[in-house]
Amino acid sequence: MADTHEVYPSAPLALVAVEVRFPEAAAERPLPMPLQRSFRDLLGKDWVIESQRMPHLDVAFGLGGAGSQSVQQVVVPRFTLRDRTLAVAVTDASLTVETTNYCHYGEFRGVLRRVFDAAEQLLAPDGIARVGMRYIDEIRVPDVSEEHPETWRYWLDATLLPPRLDAMVADQYLPAAWDGAVRYATGPQRSLVLRYGARQGYAVQPRGNLSRPSPPAPGPFFVLDFDSFWEPLDIPAFESQELTRTCDELRTPVRTLFDLLITDKLCTEVFMKGRDDG
Repeated sequence: MADTHEVYPSAPLALVAVEVRFPEAAAERPLPMPLQRSFRDLLGKDWVIESQRMPHLDVAFGLGGAGSQSVQQVVVPRFTLRDRTLAVAVTDASLTVETTNYCHYGEFRGVLRRVFDAAEQLLAPDGIARVGMRYIDEIRVPDVSEEHPETWRYWLDATLLPPRLDAMVADQYLPAAWDGAVRYATGPQRSLVLRYGARQGYAVQPRGNLSRPSPPAPGPFFVLDFDSFWEPLDIPAFESQELTRTCDELRTPVRTLFDLLITDKLCTEVFMKGRDDG
């Protein structure tokens, strides 16, 4: 697939993830170890098995309708690169690919295709219940502070700003919370959700389940959190080639909206600046 979009040397991406859910299983069970090793080998060299414990809520209902809840730890098979910047989590109910070292879509697409091929060959899922693609951007610029949030107006499209921000700040009314969300219909059974707002610290922790290469210093940033997904009414077959094409289609509105929300100033003075330019 040819990609004609700009590739920024200092892109603000903190995390990119793709999740594929299969038709609901009776329980989310880990894969047998021989199957895990075969899956790892199909991914290629430098991949290791590193299981992850996830909380799972169990609800038991009595005759009177009252229920008891208990939280148990479920072991989820996870395959990671040795530098912990790329991971694949697999159960009999879902498949997730996450990376904190996203360079360009063509490269990530190749990873997705390899993962989908391995899943189709070894897991043979009954079908697809949902496909989601998530992009989390942490936009950081030099002259924004909590005391002067109005300066975001020079870096971002005005539609992302709070109503009458300049006038309110001039009267010493600073935004204590700045959150927004919108959902676009992007096709049959397809949607794009954007969540955005000014934040402090990190949206994606530098040392979480994945490691972020060269994480920025904590401070003020603007988050653009895109979730593009498809929830088909039927149960399409799990086919690697078609699933990869679906990811291509889910990414398109994400990139379209991202390009509409950033300014030329942000592109030239931040995104196009080399990582080693200081």
